[in-house]
Amino acid sequence: MIYSNNEDVYDVAAFCYNKLKLTRNVSIEVKPLEVDGYCYTNSFIEISDTLKGIEFYTTICHELVHCAQYERCGNANEEEAYRLEKELYESWREVC
Repeated sequence: MIYSNNEDVYDVAAFCYNKLKLTRNVSIEVKPLEVDGYCYTNSFIEISDTLKGIEFYTTICHELVHCAQYERCGNANEEEAYRLEKELYESWREVC
């Protein structure tokens, strides 16, 4: 299940949640940040409120990859997250 304070995250987040086979509840908060996004080990994600368009959506994809990594092995891997963010975003765009 995905929870957010911003309705714009739901479509892409639900798509990624299903593709990545996540099982934990995920909370996504869009707020002022000095970085694009951050994912905590408890499946809480923060996304910068300054991001728009592709950057906004790929950052959500990226941080959800980290959620999957934390579920799978307890550690984040940036290389995998950057690779999968693009694949997830492009797959989502094809179906939406």
